[in-house]
Amino acid sequence: MSFWKPASSSSSAYRSSSSVLRDDNEDRGVDAPTFNFSRAPLAQQRMLLPIYKHKRQFLYSMEHYGVVVLVGETGCGKSTQLVQFLYENGWASDENDFQIVCTQPRRIAAQTLAQRVAHEEGSGSVGGVVGYAVRFDDCTTLHRTRIKFVTDGILLREATLQDPLLSSYSVVIVDEAHERNINSDVLLGLLKKIRKRRPDLRVIVCSATIDAEAFLQFFVGNNSNSTDSSTSKGKSGSEGDKSTDSPPPAKKRKSRWDQPKNKEEDASKKNDDNQLQPESNYLQTGTIISVDGRQHAVDVLYLAEPAPDYIKKSVETALEIHAQEPMAGDILCFLPSGEDIDHAIRMAQETLDQQQQQQSSSSSRKRFKPVDCLPLYSALPYQMQARVFQQADRGGGKKQQQRRRIIFSTNMAETSVTVPRITHVVDCGLAKLPYFDPKTGFDRLIVTETSHASARQRTGRAGRVQAGKCHRLYTEKYMVDKMPIQTPPEILRTNLTGFILTLKALGVDNLLSFDLLDLPSIDALSHGLECLYALGAIDDKTNLTKLGMDMSAFPTEPRVARMLLESLEIGCSWEILSVASAMQVRQLFVKPRGGGGQSQQRLLDYEAAMSEVADPSGDHVTYANIIAEHDDRSGISSSRIHVDEDECRERFLHPIALRRALEVRNQLTAFLRKYGKIKAFGLAAGIGAAGGGGSLERSRAIRKCVTAGFFFNVAKLANDGRYYTIRKNILVTPSRASVFHSHGSSSEYIIFCETHDGTRGGIELRSISTIDARWLRELASHYWE
Repeated sequence: MSFWKPASSSSSAYRSSSSVLRDDNEDRGVDAPTFNFSRAPLAQQRMLLPIYKHKRQFLYSMEHYGVVVLVGETGCGKSTQLVQFLYENGWASDENDFQIVCTQPRRIAAQTLAQRVAHEEGSGSVGGVVGYAVRFDDCTTLHRTRIKFVTDGILLREATLQDPLLSSYSVVIVDEAHERNINSDVLLGLLKKIRKRRPDLRVIVCSATIDAEAFLQFFVGNNSNSTDSSTSKGKSGSEGDKSTDSPPPAKKRKSRWDQPKNKEEDASKKNDDNQLQPESNYLQTGTIISVDGRQHAVDVLYLAEPAPDYIKKSVETALEIHAQEPMAGDILCFLPSGEDIDHAIRMAQETLDQQQQQQSSSSSRKRFKPVDCLPLYSALPYQMQARVFQQADRGGGKKQQQRRRIIFSTNMAETSVTVPRITHVVDCGLAKLPYFDPKTGFDRLIVTETSHASARQRTGRAGRVQAGKCHRLYTEKYMVDKMPIQTPPEILRTNLTGFILTLKALGVDNLLSFDLLDLPSIDALSHGLECLYALGAIDDKTNLTKLGMDMSAFPTEPRVARMLLESLEIGCSWEILSVASAMQVRQLFVKPRGGGGQSQQRLLDYEAAMSEVADPSGDHVTYANIIAEHDDRSGISSSRIHVDEDECRERFLHPIALRRALEVRNQLTAFLRKYGKIKAFGLAAGIGAAGGGGSLERSRAIRKCVTAGFFFNVAKLANDGRYYTIRKNILVTPSRASVFHSHGSSSEYIIFCETHDGTRGGIELRSISTIDARWLRELASHYWE
């Protein structure tokens, strides 16, 4: 591998990684002892973390400031230790009945952190003193759980539906704030609003790569006391705050939106500020704490020349590391998408099989090193994701000790979650980010270069348990010239329909008055308001309607919520629940790949299995058929879900995806029951006609409910035999993975739920069904006039 370090000379750029990464001790012939951090007792592990020596400074800041912005390098211990510091010092107890909540951008991060903290606290299993709450999974105990890990969206829903002032929490920790997803941005604005009523609420904003001054100014304006209290320099940032004459960000936002000044509102605001007690004025200030240092050093290596194929290069680099480096730790490879990960694992397995065959046939005494290839991305069910975080028993013999793992992950492994035993990171420098075009109304997932902040986060994954190496599959010049400093905030590149609905449910009538770190575009806000008005969620004056309030209670996007509520009127709620749950997972079918006679027979068997459940109308009725057939075979249970893996293999179904869909359906059923009686089309038991497409009336009812939520996304068949959207007249192509493409019947009008960039360019559609054009006039006459 032609890797080099910035400090290396040009002549060393083409040496192997093993020679480039030789340190000073190796040059002197001295073997430096390596401390195995993970084998130390838990109490000693906590004390060895960089953040532990700043425990007193942190607790002092919590006593004297209302907002604390903590910047700590990856691996310093901020995600696991802050909540324990606060709990041990009485910020949450049975006496005051308060809780400490820590938000995470991803569900797997909240779950794994809860398990780790529960283990360190000695409270046993998760759900007691330490718990978590993520979408479709709540593992907490009322009046017992004191440390709670949640996703940003869950805390927003709690503020929307249950406790607007978050009165059950004494401290709210917003972790990994640098990711700037739309829920975290809304949560930060909401916390700023809540602190005007609850100045005693403490807010902690944490990350390894954020603009600390910007976050502090957002909360407290000029009332800040930025201190670098945890560094050896002891430099204070308060002087910079005092010398800054620029107005607070809130004033800038008001002038930018050209809002007319209301003297009465300004006067009432001043009166509210004057009513604050003098002793609580110090809680209106904030401070910055910087924690330097990580547990172990990480060597960073770059490619000397760009790589033409990032997937192939990632696999080659990982296998070369496995062959050349000692078996001391695992390898973590970052790739943009789940499809890339599946492709990389197949490529790695094929290469490993070939190497094993060659060594077994040759007379070489070189021993083959066993390795496991594991995937990690958000579409995988929790049970499959959890395999990556399980600590293997390394004491079961020499053979067990020598087994290494190569983990292929998306950017979900960048932050919060700690994959155990990682010593090598392979960073392709790419990530798949969602972008929304308000002019076309299409959501797109675009593979783009990562930012400097993401690169630093990925590098930090290799220094958690011991000194590691990060192999960046791009040149240093490319990083300096092409890669942005920060990842663009999600609020600037996503569909704002759900965002606006959340603000309306929170009681924010004037969207422009809500404080945000970054303001979305006028086009995106206008598109979101137009969609909500068409769905019936807001009225002519943009006030939230009863239907809109009901839609905001569902943990889904507004269009899916509208589809579920419409099913109560039509009488096919059970089938629509199955459709909605199947839309939340990645793929229900597993199509065989490869060539040869055996693979051809497998393809024929796959087509036969598909024909049994596929509906000629498209994907949505097919989803209902698959789950209804499973219910018919295994029975319906809300407590215990049984999925026969052998049967799924015979029917080419993904057992983990099917299990996940059934779990989601049980959760959605509990939400939908609050608004009406769950009915099934046909049989009272809730099992529709499965196989061969089912009844025509059942099919029409399901597709009509889908149309009620997704009537924006309609395409018409043109004379050239291709589909164009009715609005904007944009060429779209049904995806090859869609049932409509392989088993669907020709139709003049189709409706679709997902869009993505095609492999050959253009826009491809997923989750497609045929519809009757008259339904558009019947269900959305105000939109299709």
